[in-house]
Amino acid sequence: MTDQATRIPQYQYLYETLRQDIIRGVFKAGDLLPSESVLQQQYRLTQPTIRQALSLLVQDGYIKKHQGKGSIVQAIPIGLGVMSLKTHAVHTDEKTTASEELPSELIRTAILVKPHLAPFPGELLFYPTNENPQVTYYCLERLRSVNNTPVFYEKLILPNRYLPNLVRQRLENRSFFDLLRTKYGLVVTGGEQKIQALAVEQPIADQLRVEPGQPVLRLEKRIDTNKSDFSFFSILFARTDQFLLQGRF
Repeated sequence: MTDQATRIPQYQYLYETLRQDIIRGVFKAGDLLPSESVLQQQYRLTQPTIRQALSLLVQDGYIKKHQGKGSIVQAIPIGLGVMSLKTHAVHTDEKTTASEELPSELIRTAILVKPHLAPFPGELLFYPTNENPQVTYYCLERLRSVNNTPVFYEKLILPNRYLPNLVRQRLENRSFFDLLRTKYGLVVTGGEQKIQALAVEQPIADQLRVEPGQPVLRLEKRIDTNKSDFSFFSILFARTDQFLLQGRF
């Protein structure tokens, strides 16, 4: 085990190791992952730990478990934090075409406002508890697009702790949740979210390239991690006229 493994639970370390192998193409779609017994020997982990890591890979869409075959690698999903993007299902008189995961190379992430320290914004429905009112937070804004079509605009607000050199990290075209997990050992464990449909106002409409007044989704989240004093927040405006947002939380 490396120093990285000691910073996060063992099952999460194995999950991340296998996930990165899938992303790099060590295991391709249709391949079988090593069996549980082989993984036990290779990583010197217990069977429950192996199964917990594999369960996470199943939940995140990287593998499927097949009785009698093992863990079969799936096409890489587009990661949107705790969500992925899918096409809409198409219904006709003749047949129904199921929704499908989009190829990961289609999505692009642009950083509109780089991480900077600021007071906690007053526009959120959530508010941090047990914090000194004078504490500053890292705030950043990003826009994610598919085939040059904006899908969502997001503001992220994070406590100013456990994040050395955040302003120097490469954030374009990268999963922010993956960065927190691999660079800082901060693993998302759950949280709370509030969702509403609303008529979009001009500044957000411009970013999403829609007409002002068009309905969009507003998702606000408090996201908890493996550190009890580190929860962060997200405000996300999403257009779902072309794509579905799907995921777990």
